[in-house]
Amino acid sequence: MNNTSPLRRALLLSAAVAIVAPLSAQAQNWPANPIKIIAPFPPGGFTDIVTRRVAVKLSADLKQTVIVDNRPGAGTNIGTGAVVQSEPDGYTLLMGTSSLAINRTLYSKLNFDAERDLTPIGTFATTGYTLLANPSLPANNVAELVALAKAKPDELTYGSSGNGAVNHLAAALFTSMAGIKMLHVPYKGSQAAIADLVGGRIQLFWASNLEAAPMVKSGRAKALGVTTRDPVPSLPNVPPIGQTVKGYETVYWMGLYAPAKTPTPIVERLTKALAAAAAEPDMRKALVDSGAEVVFEPPSTARERLKRDTESWGKVVRETGAHID
Repeated sequence: MNNTSPLRRALLLSAAVAIVAPLSAQAQNWPANPIKIIAPFPPGGFTDIVTRRVAVKLSADLKQTVIVDNRPGAGTNIGTGAVVQSEPDGYTLLMGTSSLAINRTLYSKLNFDAERDLTPIGTFATTGYTLLANPSLPANNVAELVALAKAKPDELTYGSSGNGAVNHLAAALFTSMAGIKMLHVPYKGSQAAIADLVGGRIQLFWASNLEAAPMVKSGRAKALGVTTRDPVPSLPNVPPIGQTVKGYETVYWMGLYAPAKTPTPIVERLTKALAAAAAEPDMRKALVDSGAEVVFEPPSTARERLKRDTESWGKVVRETGAHID
């Protein structure tokens, strides 16, 4: 039996309306102000370039300025944390990557839970990495690299974009599956690692396909293999690493996220704009030319991908022993 008095029910209903009404009005008027996409990585790399292309497309579709705010650090956790703590009003978004799935296990302490505290807008693109070597390295394919590393354990060095970055774990998974030992040298972003690869201070680097193609074509580095199951259009003659190290594959994804509790109409409008950007021929061509692929996934599928990859990358982190306090 419901003992709530009519007056109390009326007061509760009024309170609920008072909360919902501003949110509805906010969603109807959105976007009335510039939108910010926080990119939790340094400027200049593959992910930053794609983020800026997406921002241009969203700006045109939404008839509102969309800016990119680079906030690198702590394996993307600084930028991600800033989005989690922002108002869920559709004006602060995150360009999330596979790091969202990795960091759940990699870091012992996080002040957020990506699955709980973020709302997916959609996955936008996937790509792989190219295993690059300094031209002076006496190995011209993956089999020769494995043989060299077995003959000289812990003497070969490979760089990464930072501890726990996707290319760090891609390399760690490779060494684990190939049964070899190499020395990891973490950098703050890919550009610094690439400079040291070209300069001969490190010997190997798992670069995004966008970064790798011009380096290989100019002779500044040589490609030993790609991390995807199939060759990529930008480097068609470079074989998949998995042909030599059976079962090896690493895929990197990008997607747009909003803080949890962002009003559904705003999320739906953003998803529609992101889907339109993914469908544009010039965007698809630009990504294919850079070794990536447009893979648009709506919020429900993006959420499933994050959950699935959190489990699979967690297994890689545990098996390789990678850990950050």
